[in-house]
Amino acid sequence: MKTTARHRAFERHASKSIINERTCPYQIGIPVAAAGLDVVLSRQIMEFHKSRHIQLRHGRTIFRYGEIYYRWCFTDLATAEAFRERFGGLLCETTN
Repeated sequence: MKTTARHRAFERHASKSIINERTCPYQIGIPVAAAGLDVVLSRQIMEFHKSRHIQLRHGRTIFRYGEIYYRWCFTDLATAEAFRERFGGLLCETTN
């Protein structure tokens, strides 16, 4: 069975998300619309990371409570809490 380039790209993204969640134990899940993340909010999130000189790390996309959640991963609780205070969302429990 041949693997398509699109499938390989998806596998790389999924693997990177799992690695991010393992190395950055504090994750904030933000509910998003089915259409995806709003452009303005996305830019604000990028600026949050840039202003703190930290790399933007995505976690997995999670389906809970009838909603889609995007996860952002952080190495320390203080930064994760600052992110949650600014953008809302839930502190996700890790199973690592």
